Amino acid sequence: MGSLLLLLPLMMTPSDTVSPAAMQKLLPTALFEWTFAEPSKTYTGREIFHYMDGAGEVYLAYGFQRLLVQRYARPGQEEILVEVFDMSLPRNAYGAFTNMQGRGPAVEIGQGGEYKSGLLDFWKGRYFVCVMIDRENDDAKKAVFGMAAMISETITEQGEIPGIIALLPQADYLPETLRYFYRNEILNIHFYVADKNLFHLNEATDAVLVRIKSDKSYLLLIQYPGSTEADAALADFTRQYMPESRGSGVVRTENKKWTACRKGRNALAVVFDAPTQAAARKLLDKVQRRIR
Repeated sequence: MGSLLLLLPLMMTPSDTVSPAAMQKLLPTALFEWTFAEPSKTYTGREIFHYMDGAGEVYLAYGFQRLLVQRYARPGQEEILVEVFDMSLPRNAYGAFTNMQGRGPAVEIGQGGEYKSGLLDFWKGRYFVCVMIDRENDDAKKAVFGMAAMISETITEQGEIPGIIALLPQADYLPETLRYFYRNEILNIHFYVADKNLFHLNEATDAVLVRIKSDKSYLLLIQYPGSTEADAALADFTRQYMPESRGSGVVRTENKKWTACRKGRNALAVVFDAPTQAAARKLLDKVQRRIR
């Protein structure tokens, strides 16, 4: 029964949106002489496009609810910008974080964080948080880390990492390439498959994409509510993406690399851009032991 439960996607409904006042309480009023530069601003739902352009689509694809933006100032120093995204569910906050990860070294803030060139981002519970400065200096960098740590400590909620992550062959992929999602738009950002949603991705599914250390091929895992949904997605994908496979589940693509797919009980595993057919099959053999 335990293995069956592991394979079930995270069927959770969005919780209530947190109020702007409650989100404001997550932020320190001052730190190292940095204080509020102006009143905070909030953006709910599609209002996010009033603050950012195309990037707003990514957050909406991860269930974005509300954004709180707060600027801090200190005379003679860099302005610190804090963005707190209420993503409604921990799976969404985790996904938003993985969508950006790999840009810098990991930091032990929140339930997963990174820092590079003045930007520190992390996720914790239902929140994805960015703390940033335009130009680094020692005092400003110290304040960025201090502010991020204080916000993380104020967030009492903890979130679970989606169970599909445990199904990956942990020693074989590059951790910084992991992308968790459940929408076709996000898949196509990181590996373009098709405009049409061939894998039938939706909020009832879980998906993860990684790159393999040995040959830089891509491994995609998708969990469905049941075997029927997995069968339908497999049929649609093989018919429209790899018709030349003729039911074999493996095909050589135009770039002279290999794509292969296989189904477990309620999950699909797909390898893209493998250097050889043997490499694709070997990786799928390893994954199938985890998803059957």
